Amino acid sequence: MPLLPRCLAVPCLMLLTATAGAAEGLRLDGIPDEPLWRDAQVFDDFRVTSPYTLDPATHPTRALLRSLPEGLAVAIIAQQPRDVPRVKPRAGRDANVDADRVNFSVDFDGDGRLAYNFMVTLGHGIADEVISNENSYNADWDGVWEYAVHEDVDHWSVEMLIPWSVAAMRAADGPTRTIGVNFDRVLASRGERSASGPVSYTRPRYVSEFARVEVESHPPRGYLSVVPYVSLQHDLVHGGNDGRAGVDVFWKPSGHFQLSAAINPDFGQVEADDLVVDFDAIEVFFSDKRPFFTENQGIFDLRTPGSGRLVYTRRFGGPDDAHGRASDIDAAVKLNGSAAGFDYGTLAVLESDYTDDLGRAFFVQRLQRDVGALSLGWLGTWADRPWLDRQANVQAVDAVWRPDPRWLVSGQVLASSARQQGTAQHGTGAWMTAAFSPEARFEHELELVHFGRTLDFNDVGYQRRGSYNALSWSSLWRVTGFDAGDWRRSLTWEIEPLLHWNDSGQRLPPELELSHDLRTRSGASWQGELVYSWRGIDDLVSRGNGVVVQEPRLQSLQQVYDRPRVGHWAWRLGGTVLQEGNDGYAIQPEATVHWFPRDDLDLRLLAYPLWSQDWLLWEEGTLFTSYKRRQMRLDLDLGWYPLLRHELRLKAQWIGIQTRDPTAYRIGAGGHLVESDDAVTPFTVNSFGLQLRYRYEFGPQRELYVVYGRGGHAQPLQHQGDYRGLGDLFGDIGDLRDAEQVLVKLRWGF
Repeated sequence: MPLLPRCLAVPCLMLLTATAGAAEGLRLDGIPDEPLWRDAQVFDDFRVTSPYTLDPATHPTRALLRSLPEGLAVAIIAQQPRDVPRVKPRAGRDANVDADRVNFSVDFDGDGRLAYNFMVTLGHGIADEVISNENSYNADWDGVWEYAVHEDVDHWSVEMLIPWSVAAMRAADGPTRTIGVNFDRVLASRGERSASGPVSYTRPRYVSEFARVEVESHPPRGYLSVVPYVSLQHDLVHGGNDGRAGVDVFWKPSGHFQLSAAINPDFGQVEADDLVVDFDAIEVFFSDKRPFFTENQGIFDLRTPGSGRLVYTRRFGGPDDAHGRASDIDAAVKLNGSAAGFDYGTLAVLESDYTDDLGRAFFVQRLQRDVGALSLGWLGTWADRPWLDRQANVQAVDAVWRPDPRWLVSGQVLASSARQQGTAQHGTGAWMTAAFSPEARFEHELELVHFGRTLDFNDVGYQRRGSYNALSWSSLWRVTGFDAGDWRRSLTWEIEPLLHWNDSGQRLPPELELSHDLRTRSGASWQGELVYSWRGIDDLVSRGNGVVVQEPRLQSLQQVYDRPRVGHWAWRLGGTVLQEGNDGYAIQPEATVHWFPRDDLDLRLLAYPLWSQDWLLWEEGTLFTSYKRRQMRLDLDLGWYPLLRHELRLKAQWIGIQTRDPTAYRIGAGGHLVESDDAVTPFTVNSFGLQLRYRYEFGPQRELYVVYGRGGHAQPLQHQGDYRGLGDLFGDIGDLRDAEQVLVKLRWGF
């Protein structure tokens, strides 16, 4: 890939205000006073949905909806007297921050399968998300839409224009189309969310419960977006420059067909992943922020129990099979559309050096169709990994049945097949969940899972484990209707027993989980959880070298108090106690402080100390070591937004681990750990990551990034008598410098 020119011509910084409306008759200024609003559909019966009391909202809200040739026009007027605190910090796109805000969620096909959420804060912040599987949010997607905010004495208001091109949708059969919509509003000072219907994302059914409305159908307009990028990275550790260029293309010739293509997509490096130090046997899951892999990805978002995904896009361009280094992607193509009553999607990805057996190739195909109250689907994946001489495919058939508003039944049948170095392996699996909500106060859910011993969908997807069978039941009881003078607003209790075992018939530790969620009239919440497990075996901890018996124990006792913003401060305090190892305890307090000295500046500090008496780690084979552990995690997040569309963010994370007094164990008869005389030594872990990022948004799909990043990791072995405390480790973070680079990236859409 050729290097970039030494200089990049960057347009001068512009004074940025809300985008002027492009729709005829709509002046996008946040004030819904144009004549077109007179014929709008009105939604004004807002009820409290968090906490889920369904009481009338504290302050009235009115939402307006119009269908225009350009897209859906939305206006939301939020009454809020001056004596009610207005929480309006500025924030970057998709930032999770306490603020007065409104949301518009729309299911363009009105079938309850997929929706898009558009959020605007009083401080002019925005976020957009894809909602799939009823209530699974993906904030990595960034759509192209317009908005404006206006603030008055006794209210504030928002106007939005959501183009028809923002998503693939089925063609309308006549002059109107049926869509699903939901409007909601968050009053930050009270921690209250109210919605235009009795729906909440915390309940089993959400998208399928949106209000169905008829809107005028307009002839589809073609849409073409070409978004090239260029970047230059300078390595401050090893020296040298790395120049890259690529392009994303989004083409929508009609309302029911969309093509996405990418040449050398490489946009994820401007976003820093959270720092992780992992000793677990299960792979850590990371989200994906590359535009190509977030655009119209909802049709491929097929999930399984245990946080599994049949399509995990971080596999594409992830660590290669040869050296474990990140792979480049030469090209990727994605098709989305509908035809003959089916929704379909196709995804193909080709990594660099595939012809030299170093890269990989991936292919995904998806079909969906509604038959009355039943939604049926099929997903097929294929991966070719030449370095391993491995070809793998997965077939999945899924179904969602909604017979009436009380029931939601979903399930899936899976089959995997892989051939590696001439040896074939096949596996099967299936799961089913049935959610029943007889009324607002009660929710019940039954889940059955079977993953065969040889089921494997990790080549394209994310699978926590195979050889797994589970039966679980959860029941939720919600108490509302407290007197107006009562400090309580709602109280929720939930109980969930779990029985699970592997395919060899060995029982994993049965669990019982009890939890509560208390919401107060001040907006604060008090949440707690108790998880207890009985005797069973752990068949993952030894990485396939035998099972370990786990005696009855307290898996978790957690209590958290969360206080929304009051004045310039918001905070969260809590802690967890648990048993671990052979017979030890661990204590983990947590504290988060969020400071807003000004609306354009915020600082968040998080601290997670941990004290552990019996931290059990697998070493190799049947050898384990128990340590006394001291651990600290610190997160610092500083955001400064001096002008709209300007963002300066500092993110720093540190994890330090200090161990001592190691004791060696071997797996003995019956799976019990027996103390041994193997030589083991204590160790420390010192890991630090920092990113300073400036972002300027010229306009939709036009962004400039200047990023400085630094990180380091150290895990030295020590002698038995050595001791280094957490303070010593923290003092060494200035010497941690495995990576350090400066990145400049320009993305300019046409």
